Amino acid sequence: MRLHQGGLSVSEYGMRFEHLARFYSQAISEAWKCTKFAEGLKYELKRVVMPMTITEFPALVEKAKVVERLEGGNRVTRAVEGPAGSKKGGNQR
Repeated sequence: MRLHQGGLSVSEYGMRFEHLARFYSQAISEAWKCTKFAEGLKYELKRVVMPMTITEFPALVEKAKVVERLEGGNRVTRAVEGPAGSKKGGNQR
């Protein structure tokens, strides 16, 4: 089973993952679901969530939502600050 988050929110990705997992032909453990779900997350979320080694699927989805919310806030801050290395106010030396 391979599913990636892509442009979906964590909530949408979690619902889609659970829906598709119902059709998987082999028995699925919570730990396996967590591993596969985390592997399909966007890199920014995966690098934070994977080291937590959460083995309960609902708890993992909730943690990923929190990280997504926090990462979203950081992105807005970076966009306002401007690109790294840029100087505001023209030629300052």
